[in-house]
Amino acid sequence: MLRIQIRVVMLEATQAVELEPGVVLPPGNYTGTETRTGLATASGDVSWTKPEYKIKLTADQLANMDATYTENLISDEIDVTKFVRSGELAVT
Repeated sequence: MLRIQIRVVMLEATQAVELEPGVVLPPGNYTGTETRTGLATASGDVSWTKPEYKIKLTADQLANMDATYTENLISDEIDVTKFVRSGELAVT
């Protein structure tokens, strides 16, 4: 049986983080989600994947970060897992 756990977390950037070329997340705290997928094993335990992290930013926030793709955009959910794993973003 497949299980999915999603929880709201706070992600902290202590310094600017370049999310993609030219789009820089300023230092601060951001609401995000942590998602893990689990699969039941034969022994009845659950084997979980490493968590993945995403933040949702509004078009205005992205425009302030110099994103060029904000036309007709309300918000965008950005996968920041690699920044959490590298330590550039901390789960608080």
